[in-house]
Amino acid sequence: MKILIDFTQIPVKRTGAGVYAENLVRELPAFLQCGDQLVLLVQSDEETMPQLLRDVANLQILSIPSRIFRNRIVLMFFEQILLPWILIIHRIDVLHSLHYTLPLYAPASRVVTFHDLTMLQSPLLHTRSRRWIMPVYMRLAWRLADAILFVSASTEKDAERLFPPSQKCRAVTPLGVSDNAFVNVSASEIREWVTQFELTQPYLLFVGTIEPRKNLVRLIQAFEAIADQFPQCTLVLAGELGWDYEPVVQAATSSPVSHRIRHIGYVSDQARRVLLAGCSALVYPSLYEGFGLPVVEGMAAGVPVITSNVSSLPEVAGTAALLVDPTSVEQLSNAMKTLLMEPNLAKEYGRRGRERARTFSWSRTAAMTYRAYQAVFGLI
Repeated sequence: MKILIDFTQIPVKRTGAGVYAENLVRELPAFLQCGDQLVLLVQSDEETMPQLLRDVANLQILSIPSRIFRNRIVLMFFEQILLPWILIIHRIDVLHSLHYTLPLYAPASRVVTFHDLTMLQSPLLHTRSRRWIMPVYMRLAWRLADAILFVSASTEKDAERLFPPSQKCRAVTPLGVSDNAFVNVSASEIREWVTQFELTQPYLLFVGTIEPRKNLVRLIQAFEAIADQFPQCTLVLAGELGWDYEPVVQAATSSPVSHRIRHIGYVSDQARRVLLAGCSALVYPSLYEGFGLPVVEGMAAGVPVITSNVSSLPEVAGTAALLVDPTSVEQLSNAMKTLLMEPNLAKEYGRRGRERARTFSWSRTAAMTYRAYQAVFGLI
């Protein structure tokens, strides 16, 4: 079986789907059987994956020029016109498209990953271009793909509700967490990184892209509500500025406690791991998630987690996090106050979280994904 994974939509800076893509490809070679070959199609500015996979024997890496194809419109042309020719030339048996879209014609079995359905059920949480274009491709993928992978059962249920009935192969392949997420971080390392970012402890931490879906204006309002009771505590927002971030920046800069709200931008994997270990709680009040990787990463770090009681987040967190209505500033502020006032309870949630996080692994994600490849190729 010759498998091609289309990595061309994955940005160099990894968040969400990018973290999934990197770890899936990292783990897949362990499941390849005799006679299998993995082909990875990347953009030329992708340096991480060739380095990670340099010792994999049954792997071929193909590259397209990023100076041309990092443009989203041009990349869509590549996917529909040029990718089918690559599949023919390299005699590919199974194509895996990692991010919703796939070529409408393909001389191979097609597997596609759906991360969430917000573009259909909550379109105002996305840019105008995405809410016009992506639903069209998602409906086509639903109809044309030989198998669709969902990162959570919640996302699969959303698809069953929003799309016509289908007997196509479907599988839930939950995301994972890396082993190093469980490694204890020393107090000196935490102090070093906290100093580097010019932060002080204690702090509440959010990790993720700064965009409407993450519900950060309400998070800022909730922090304001408890700020007087915890005068030493700060709120740290770690993540790249996404689309329509201006209301969040405005809320932070106009806040009566603006000097205690810090946006530190995109952080590396190492910095994120240390910042998680040093926080009093991870607060992730997203309005909708296909999975919610930061929740698992926070639990793996052994810190208490506050997250939303909607979409996939209860499925991921189980009873190991405090769940709140993300539209309620009062519930959010009460949850933060509870964990800051009750250290023993916070410690218990940290313990539960670590235990829960161990049920998620990238190896399991890869194993379930490889099984889907076998299914569409007719091996099982």
